[in-house]
Amino acid sequence: PFELEYRMLKPDEAVIWVRDGSVPVRGSDGAPIFWQGVMLDVTDTKSAEQALRESEARYRALVENIPAVVYVVASDDDRKTLYVSPHVERTLGYPREEWLEQPDIWMELLHADDREETLAAHDSHNETGDPWDREYRLIASDGRAVWFRDAATLIRDESGRPLYWQGIQLDVTERKRAENELRAARDELELRVIERTAELAEANEMMTLEIAERKHAEAELREAEGRYRLLVEQMPAVTYIWDVSDRILKEHAVYVSPQIEELVGYKPEEWNADPDFWMGRLHPDDRGRVLAETMRTEVTGSTFSMEYRFLAKAGHIVWVLDRASLLSRDELGLPRLFQGVMLDITRRKEAEAAAAAHESRYQFLTEQIPAVTYVWSLEQDPSCGGAVTSVSPQIERILGYSATEWTSEASFWLGTVHPDDRERVLEETIRIEQTGEPWSMEYRFVAKDGSTVWMHDEGRVLTRGADGRPDSFQGLAVDITERVRAQESLRAAEEPYRELVERIPAITFVEQVDRLEVGDPRFVYISPQSETILGYTPEELIADPDHFEELLHPEDRDRVLATSKHSAKTGEPFNSEHRVIAKDGSVVLLHCEAILVRDAEGRPRFWQGVALDITANKQAEGILAEPTGPPEEALSGPKSRNKPAR
Repeated sequence: PFELEYRMLKPDEAVIWVRDGSVPVRGSDGAPIFWQGVMLDVTDTKSAEQALRESEARYRALVENIPAVVYVVASDDDRKTLYVSPHVERTLGYPREEWLEQPDIWMELLHADDREETLAAHDSHNETGDPWDREYRLIASDGRAVWFRDAATLIRDESGRPLYWQGIQLDVTERKRAENELRAARDELELRVIERTAELAEANEMMTLEIAERKHAEAELREAEGRYRLLVEQMPAVTYIWDVSDRILKEHAVYVSPQIEELVGYKPEEWNADPDFWMGRLHPDDRGRVLAETMRTEVTGSTFSMEYRFLAKAGHIVWVLDRASLLSRDELGLPRLFQGVMLDITRRKEAEAAAAAHESRYQFLTEQIPAVTYVWSLEQDPSCGGAVTSVSPQIERILGYSATEWTSEASFWLGTVHPDDRERVLEETIRIEQTGEPWSMEYRFVAKDGSTVWMHDEGRVLTRGADGRPDSFQGLAVDITERVRAQESLRAAEEPYRELVERIPAITFVEQVDRLEVGDPRFVYISPQSETILGYTPEELIADPDHFEELLHPEDRDRVLATSKHSAKTGEPFNSEHRVIAKDGSVVLLHCEAILVRDAEGRPRFWQGVALDITANKQAEGILAEPTGPPEEALSGPKSRNKPAR
């Protein structure tokens, strides 16, 4: 049997998905006479499956890419961890499994100086159910003390009984360290100035020595180059020497052999004229991963080995196998010179591509889907929805019943329909008998072994009697059990991530990178907490792409925009505490962090972040003075245009 799902083009160029199944019809001697098949439109099914996958992936990514620890803990005295995001392992070094299996791990990791006060506050919040917002230290697996800002909300059921705490932990170690260093600097400023002056003098001396050493090494390199040039230039491959010792300027090729012209059409002097020339000749689809591996090799000194593509001068594509190893280090032990060789592997790659295409075509022809064709007649016992007069052999493979069993008695097929679906199927069958309209149903059968099988059933009138009323139908039933189970699994997987994102006491968001067209939305997702914290619904915030700048407090605007511009340019994480103007005109202090999410090849996809309202906490600490109200010109703009804030 031939069974396959694939796409077809309609006359209006629209794409539809079809499920195509056919079986050979054999003569009395068993030899195939012809193939009989049916094509079923499954476009809606495919769209639903894709939407479910995208929805689950979106909410999973929101939780697992947030640059903070998202958690769910029991509302008991032990604070047992029910869920924790993968960021906990990157922050503290303990696997997620250990957090879930060890009930009291959080209490054990509390810093000795913070334990008594934090546990007392924990017990108090468990009793009152008030929102939790504290700063304390946990001990990481390597012994480090990590400062966290921990904010959580108690989730209750419909009757008000506490279910669990859901919260978020932000690593504020760097901020704490900076605060401590600032306090120390006030007391030791004069001493630090003296020490820094001495350090600068020493650094200047070291730089002078480094420059002299590099010049000496370059002289030695030129001498060695003359001895080996003849040997190198006769090799059937491109050889090169790559210098990364000047860390102020970009790395550059000290030498490339003449075979580069035979490989890509450029002379050695063209190749070496500009340090960035070779980057510009990289194939766009390979550029990100090649540059990432190049940077790693420069820092670690490990061997560089990759297969990638160049754009030749004549316009064609050249595949190369590029391998380079560390030749020497500088006086500080940092990588200095690499020596490499590039081999032309274009023919091998073309042969591999042809073999892969052949294998794909073979797989395409051999893959099958389960489907059953049948004929249903009203001439036999119409009181029970007619009888199946013929059915294809696949019925035995799918439901375990032979074709003979299936057609042995008029009501046999209806008896195998799942009891919960039987009444609905019988009602639809009677309607089809009366109207003669085509049908499309999904319902369950009970297989011969007792298992439940989901089927998608479609068909139409085959023949009509002298009075024009239908008397027989032809149908196709496709086994969709795996698809139904997959949809149920996707729905089950999506729900906990959606709840985590939309219940943590902070705003989560997904923002496009800065390469936007005019009129494009800047934010593609903002969680519902924005209305509680800022007064704006997510729809209001997403509608206007310019809200970020306009809602910033005038005194913080230049600083925040400079930080944002720096992150957009470098791809470094965005981290800021700043004020914004809420919809009701009040001033809200946000702690905002965002990271740049990249695809598998290192290309930027979007910014994902979290914004935590720390207004009350800062006021309690005396760091943020109670606002007397923002300037009128700062309030009038955002309130009238509903601009949101990152």
